[in-house]
Amino acid sequence: MREGWAASFTAGCIDRNGKFAGGSQIIHLVPHKGSLYAASGYWEDSRNIWYGGKDRGSGWAQVLKLAGPGEPWVVDLDLGPQHLRAELLKSVTFTLDAEGRPLPIPDTLLIAATYDGSGSRGVSLFVRNDETGSWTKSKIVSGDTGARGENNSVRAATVYRDRVTGQEKLFISVGVLGIYTGNYDPSRPGKINWASASEFGPTRTRILAIVEANDSLFFSEGTKIFRRVDGATPRYVEVADMSAEVNAETSRDLFQSIGGIRGLSAIAGPVPGKQSLIFLWHPGTRSQGCVFRLDPQPDGSYTRVRETCLAGQVSQHLGGAPVPYVAGAYSNFLPVVDPKSKALLHLIGLEAFIPASPQGRGYQQLTAHNQRNQKGGFYAGAMYALRDAQGHWRVGEVNGRYRQGQPELVSVYTYAVSPFGEPGHQTIYLGGYDANVFPSSDTGWVFSTDLANLVGR
Repeated sequence: MREGWAASFTAGCIDRNGKFAGGSQIIHLVPHKGSLYAASGYWEDSRNIWYGGKDRGSGWAQVLKLAGPGEPWVVDLDLGPQHLRAELLKSVTFTLDAEGRPLPIPDTLLIAATYDGSGSRGVSLFVRNDETGSWTKSKIVSGDTGARGENNSVRAATVYRDRVTGQEKLFISVGVLGIYTGNYDPSRPGKINWASASEFGPTRTRILAIVEANDSLFFSEGTKIFRRVDGATPRYVEVADMSAEVNAETSRDLFQSIGGIRGLSAIAGPVPGKQSLIFLWHPGTRSQGCVFRLDPQPDGSYTRVRETCLAGQVSQHLGGAPVPYVAGAYSNFLPVVDPKSKALLHLIGLEAFIPASPQGRGYQQLTAHNQRNQKGGFYAGAMYALRDAQGHWRVGEVNGRYRQGQPELVSVYTYAVSPFGEPGHQTIYLGGYDANVFPSSDTGWVFSTDLANLVGR
């Protein structure tokens, strides 16, 4: 460990309760009621039977818990067979009941969700009981969804109150099936009563983000962003379309996996009193890590602005290595405050591919040993990028710049500011790894550092 960094979690260990804690990647880090939770996945991990494992009951998604800065991580939930990744992990707060009446006390729930890998048993939701530490399993979609694989992917959720009807619902994405909604109902398993059909859908590409901005709800799917028009019969209108900029040589299946628009988030923009939308655009196999912003206009439309393409800065960070592909912003743009200047910054994670061309051959020692082929390899370090309020970007790296012999981290997938309230400083946790369709066993990780160190790097 170097330069103020500490390894908080390394996959492939036994927790204090004798449970195995593993996974090829950490997908989410979520503060909830004074603890930090992590969602793990076993994509491409040889402990799972789909990738060579022998035990049908192990190698499935988990939720891990960290109760304090001096405590060890423990397994809090095993999602069970056929649940490969804990794709969604989020702390959500309900303030209204199903009739729109204020709750005596707002109810904050930790939810996890994923789909059944066989495709025939629907989409499951897990809700934590913070008094007992147990989890209640229910169904968002029951039975065969008619879709397969990541077309059922559950990646985004938020609680939103309709500005016309006053009803408050949990909105959750289910792959290409669309947006599903649920009302707060403490009499139901998991306290959520789900609608039997999607409010919007199907979509062409899986939905990766749902976000509230300017008193409206937005979601992204592939090349498009939609805004919800509230009311008793809600509808959705398109506010952005990047279809014309998809790389022509990228197959439809590959584009589905890469995701198009990623990390859709609301930020303070150039229009006073209004929020802009920001995202990282992945057009396909030649993604340059371009950041786009949508600024609201008086007529309700949004003007698209390209802030930067990060591939140039990534190449400079890697000593001039050619970088034909940069991906990132797997979840959101996380707001953090610079401890020294008090300036607001936004954080995203990155990964980069270095080709095995004559120009890139001298940099192959920088790629992960298990993520190389005849075309090149993925950089072994885990980079992140920070944005200031003026839209300027800079690149840093977890655990300092990668050198041979250091942990191979590959990508920053998720991040969270510490919920522990350490005196005199603020800790930030980052987690990740992206298997990129390479065999990857026990590669998930969480690192921590002082926020001042992260910003200073």
